[in-house]
Amino acid sequence: MNNVVKNIEISQHLNFGVGGKVSHFVTASNKEDILSAVAYAKKEKIPYLILGGGNNIVSCDKKIKCLVIKISSEPDSVGGEIKIKDNKIYTDAGILLSDLVSTTVKNGFVGLETLSGIPGTVGGSIYGNAGAYGHSISEFISSVTIFDGKKIIKTGNKDCHFGYRESVFKKKKWIIIGAEFKFKKGDAKELTKISEDIIETRWKKFGPKPKCPGSYFKNIIVKDISKKSLAFIDPSKIKDGKIPVGYLLEEVGAKGMREGGIYVSDFHGNIILNDGTGKYNDLTKLVKKLKSLVKKKFGIEIEEEVQYLHEKILNSR
Repeated sequence: MNNVVKNIEISQHLNFGVGGKVSHFVTASNKEDILSAVAYAKKEKIPYLILGGGNNIVSCDKKIKCLVIKISSEPDSVGGEIKIKDNKIYTDAGILLSDLVSTTVKNGFVGLETLSGIPGTVGGSIYGNAGAYGHSISEFISSVTIFDGKKIIKTGNKDCHFGYRESVFKKKKWIIIGAEFKFKKGDAKELTKISEDIIETRWKKFGPKPKCPGSYFKNIIVKDISKKSLAFIDPSKIKDGKIPVGYLLEEVGAKGMREGGIYVSDFHGNIILNDGTGKYNDLTKLVKKLKSLVKKKFGIEIEEEVQYLHEKILNSR
C-alpha cells in the first residue's frame, strides 16, 4: 500500500492526547481500502486496529508495532453516507454519531436523542454499545454489516451479543462497515428540545473541547455486586438498576485529584482530563489510586469504559 505512513505519533489522532508512536498508519476512505489494509497487515504479520473518532481510546507511551486503520468520515468515503427509507436508517461506520443523532431528531425518529453530544463515530459507538440516560445504541440496531476477515456479511442484532458497554466486536476481529437502524416516529420539536438540553448538560460536564476520553469508568450494575457492598450505597443514587460510578468516585474524594498532567475534573468524578502535558504513566498511577480508594470504601471493583492500546492487548486478540 502506497499510503501507509510509518512511525506516526498516535496521540494526534486520539482525543485524550496521550500515546507514543505506532509503526504503521493508514486512512481508509472506502470498503476496498479496508480490505487492502487488512491484507497488508496480514502480509506484514502485524496486528491491526480499527480507529474511528479516537474518543475513548487511551494509548501507552511506548512504540507499538501494529497497523492502525483510520476510518475516514469525509463525504463519499466509507464513513460518509446516511440513507433514510421509511422508519429505517442505514449509515456507514465512519459517520459521526452526532450526525446520525441529528438526522434522527430532525426526522422525528425516537431513541438516539439521549446520545446527543457523545463524540465519536457510529462504528465506535456500536463497538462499545454507547449509551446515556438509560438507553444504548444497540436498542435501535436491526443489523450490522461487517468484514469477518474473509468476506463482508450482515449480522443481526442478537448475533452482536450487546450488553452494557459490551459487544461481540470487542472479542472478535470483525470490522464494522455499517449498520441499519429502525425507529418509531415521534415529535421532532420535542426530540430537538431533549437533544439540546442534553448537549448543554454535556458541555457543562466536559467543556467544549476537552482532552478527555469520555466517561472513564463503567457504571456499576446493581445485581453484579454483593449485598455487603450494596449496604454502603445511598438508595437514592441507584438509577435504572445501576450505580453511577461518578458518585462512588466523588465519595472517595476523586474530584481534583492529579498525577502530573492528568487530573480528575472538579465538575464530575468520572471525568479524567489531560492538561496537555500528561503521560500514560501519570494516568496509570491515577487510575490505580482511584480503583484502590473505591475498593477500600465500598468493596467494589470499578472497570474502565475506555479501551487501552498497547501491544499485549493487540496480540491477544
